[in-house]
Amino acid sequence: MSATHRAAFCLSALVSFPLSGAVFHPASAAEQKPKAPATRAQNTQSPKKPATKQKAAVHETIRVSAKRGGFLPASASSATKTSTPLELTPQNITVITQERMSVLNARSLSEAVRYAAGVSDYGSKDDPRGYFGTIRGFTPDIYLDGTRTPDASTSQSFSIEPWGLEEMDVLRGASSALYGSGQLGGIINAVSKRPHLDQVNEIDFQTGSYGRVQGAVDVGGALNSRKTLLWRFNGLIRKSDTYAKNIKNNEIYVAPSLSWHPDDKTVATLLTSFEQLDAGSTAQFLPARGTVLPSKWGQIARNFLSSDADYDVYSKRQVAVGYNLVRHILPNWTITQNMRYAHLDVLYRFVTTSSLSADQQSINRTALNQQGNYNNVTLDTRSDVVFHTGPIHHEILTGVDFRSDFLANRRGQRAAPALNLYAPVYRAITWPSYATNTSTNETETDTGIYAQEQANWQRWYLTLSGRGDFTESMTVNNLTGGRTPQNNNAFTGRVGLVYQSAIGLNPYVSYATSFQPQVGTTYSGSAFVPTTGKQIEAGVKYKPVTPLRGVDNFMLTADFFNLVQDNVLTADPNNTSFSVQTGRQRTRGFEFEGVGRLPYKIDFIASFTYQDPRVLKSNTVSQIGQRPVAIPSHMASLFLKRDVAFSALWQAGIGAGMRYTGNTAGSIPLTFTVPSQLVWDLQAHIDRGRTRIQFNGTNIANRKYVAMCTRDVACAWAPGRAVFVTLSQRW
Repeated sequence: MSATHRAAFCLSALVSFPLSGAVFHPASAAEQKPKAPATRAQNTQSPKKPATKQKAAVHETIRVSAKRGGFLPASASSATKTSTPLELTPQNITVITQERMSVLNARSLSEAVRYAAGVSDYGSKDDPRGYFGTIRGFTPDIYLDGTRTPDASTSQSFSIEPWGLEEMDVLRGASSALYGSGQLGGIINAVSKRPHLDQVNEIDFQTGSYGRVQGAVDVGGALNSRKTLLWRFNGLIRKSDTYAKNIKNNEIYVAPSLSWHPDDKTVATLLTSFEQLDAGSTAQFLPARGTVLPSKWGQIARNFLSSDADYDVYSKRQVAVGYNLVRHILPNWTITQNMRYAHLDVLYRFVTTSSLSADQQSINRTALNQQGNYNNVTLDTRSDVVFHTGPIHHEILTGVDFRSDFLANRRGQRAAPALNLYAPVYRAITWPSYATNTSTNETETDTGIYAQEQANWQRWYLTLSGRGDFTESMTVNNLTGGRTPQNNNAFTGRVGLVYQSAIGLNPYVSYATSFQPQVGTTYSGSAFVPTTGKQIEAGVKYKPVTPLRGVDNFMLTADFFNLVQDNVLTADPNNTSFSVQTGRQRTRGFEFEGVGRLPYKIDFIASFTYQDPRVLKSNTVSQIGQRPVAIPSHMASLFLKRDVAFSALWQAGIGAGMRYTGNTAGSIPLTFTVPSQLVWDLQAHIDRGRTRIQFNGTNIANRKYVAMCTRDVACAWAPGRAVFVTLSQRW
């Protein structure tokens, strides 16, 4: 049976399931459903199922407060695909609210996830191409509105613009039981802004470091008198340099959306976006000698361009069109469907460093000419049913998820002139011929069928999730004519248990598995099997049941975790240009995170991470027991903010934060270490009514440090001090 036929069959079964199951009692189910906290937030992916008109009205008021209310919402739908309170979810989750992104002036996905436990943004290195960080030592998958973005290489990935987001959810650990194939460390799910009746319009103007000039707008409202048609428009235009010489970060972003509410049981939302990014790579590819390590020639300049200003191009055009449909069939039964089509065109020319000269004064370079074309279709249809059997409350989620990817990769490369690191003279680059080194077309489909039971008995909350995936892929090598088909099926699951104590101290434990298909073959032509992973996590969440004196909307999370990934690709010792699957990598550690409001109305974000990532098995004996590059073992952060009202019209606030990242391995096997780093951030604002002037500064002490190294000629400086001023007007 093909993936398409399987999806159609499962969709039919899904829709009929709630009708052919047990007998439900909607009224009783509503009575038995656990009482949510008074500050419970809006489910950003699908509206809450109102049982009565009174509850719906209360929900509307709470949603407004949660949206603008601070750093901590009450629920996150990404972890379970249901509106489950954070303290009752058996997983460590960080919900980065729109307010948090605004206060921290998050200009990219990397900056938005700062201050989150377990998340590394590779030493605060600002790179317009994409997100290069890790979660629990593994590269995360990026999702938008609950479905996966195009599965391309990181430097050519789908861009996420923070201005267009309501929130961003960081899910730590294996999520394959609901989301299918993916990395073991976790996922980042971005939630798009969408129309609503209480729209607060906003227009921003920002300027600051790197000659940055940016304007942004967020407006919306009702299209008809009955207010059944709502619209919203998000737009941004930016002209900016970066800390690296001759590297731009220019962007045009527009995201119109339309929402239709024909009745109180149906919501259909059209979500679209277009982005044009003209930028470059701040990767630099500098040698360790002269950055991390001393050199007899001195230290390489922080803004040194290891590529070439006349050759560099990073041009990305991306478009996305999709919808979110929610239908309340019964008070206790909801059908939700998310769909998106995304397309990317990427042109990427860059000169990378291949080696350091014998006198350690110059670098030998290679010019790359890369082009990519990506198409991605996602469709997720799910049913959510709430009922009870005796004293046990149930929430049953079933769904069918389909994803199709097409990737066309073209790359040419050739030697480029050497470049002196201390007295650079840039000579003309001879362009590599088009697609002479790589010319492949990859198609992949993934059809998944998943189910989840959330059962509540007294103070115990049990979550059982399971998913079967059917993946098919074909890689066509246009240079050799070779075709590599792959078919992989997998089952992944999760079990989690939470105990809700009377004082709000909720211990939990969970076990989950993951899998990730690997495209390619061994030297003998055998197709790779999927990478598989397993995770054990145990922790405790504390959210006071009754507000403490001077403390509002406050939660602490602490957990221990152990992740193991098998079938990792390692070099073939007999044919070094090929790989075999004999690797195993493990990360174990401890995380702590606190978010909320302290006494004296001080908003805070605090985190601490200890992790021990290790290579346990590899064909390269010298790598066994080593720490993977660029992954810190220790991270800590703290941000505090205090607002003061001088009158009904005037208000001001100030905030400060520190971010510590421990040392990282600069190469594997280890030959040198990248030192630890501590940077400080500042934030201040003054408001007059709905007019705000906000100041943000990062690395305010202007500390010069190396962000990361991935090998001895692939180091990059972190940005120096950067300051920005934003003028915003709301109405």
